[in-house]
Amino acid sequence: MWRILKTFFILEKSNKKNIFACIIVAAFVFGLMFFVKTEDLGNSIKEKSGEYQSLSLALTKFQNVDATEEGKGSDLYKNLVVQQQLIAKQRMAVKVDRPEWFLDTALEVVNLRASAFDMEGFDKVASNLPTKTENELESVFYKHIKKTGTPLSLDSLSFFPFLAYLFGMLGSLWFIFMSIYSCGIMVEDFRHTSLIKGYPTTFDKYVMAKCISSMLLVGVFLLELFICSLPLIYFKGLGDPTYPIAIFNGTFDVYPIYKYIGLAILYMICISIFTILLSVILNVLLKNMYLTLFLELLLFVFPILFPSMMNFLPFNPFNYMNFTSVLNGQTLDLADPVTLNSTYGLMYIGISIVLMIVAVKLFLTTGKLKKV
Repeated sequence: MWRILKTFFILEKSNKKNIFACIIVAAFVFGLMFFVKTEDLGNSIKEKSGEYQSLSLALTKFQNVDATEEGKGSDLYKNLVVQQQLIAKQRMAVKVDRPEWFLDTALEVVNLRASAFDMEGFDKVASNLPTKTENELESVFYKHIKKTGTPLSLDSLSFFPFLAYLFGMLGSLWFIFMSIYSCGIMVEDFRHTSLIKGYPTTFDKYVMAKCISSMLLVGVFLLELFICSLPLIYFKGLGDPTYPIAIFNGTFDVYPIYKYIGLAILYMICISIFTILLSVILNVLLKNMYLTLFLELLLFVFPILFPSMMNFLPFNPFNYMNFTSVLNGQTLDLADPVTLNSTYGLMYIGISIVLMIVAVKLFLTTGKLKKV
């Protein structure tokens, strides 16, 4: 097995597909860094200016009236006016470097938003305001900051916060990337069976060795993400790896950045193994890389197109392929809310991997798929 793995790795190093994939990964990281710098993500003044404008747009949908307690404005109108005033205070708090003032007003804002969701007429301004899930994530985050006394970061993204943002973005795209990368993993071997017969090993071991060599390349991709992000240390500093991030994991919780990144990497590794094995099986059955890719992408978008099926089949591993949406609790905002747990998601993907390994081992050993 070691000899064939060594041979595969030597071949994979010079494979144009792998070189191109490495270039794509590097380009994505550098492109995202440029986007972060251009948009100045993490800059609280800019973010709060955006929130202020959104509230201004929401208020244009009401007739301007007295917003005091004795005024004629609706409860929702008065609520939005107070929110806007507090957002203005937050912008000022950043300018005068008063993070404790910013934190207190942030807690007031999330409480006001929480009460606004049940007010009459909220539907017509919902598009201008955060969802219930987004507001709850903010609430959990600010309460954690207040409780622990963690210094509030109000500046642009530094190295560790950028990594969290990077892995969050990749969480939505990783399955698609791996599907494109692995969709033809066995097609060439089936076109030229002499390639397989030339190795002194059984066919099932040949397949597993090829899967392992592909996973070694996935390790290179993951390492590349960190290496390409290093320039940000020079421009923005290292940042705090223990800084909290609000996530949804069955319940709303807070993870430090390093734990969030660790969970993201674990998901990406599991998704990579799952996708490579799925590509092997589909290649054997369909004998066509384009049909393999089409079916994989169809299975990926199926829970998005039919979200009600998530409640019907919660153990479907494709519910968790976009793990960023799971950690952000986006399924809670669907018309038919779905509660997905990222820990269970890893279990379901892991079980699916084991089942696929058993299927590959049994079928390829017995020769049922060996004759394609």
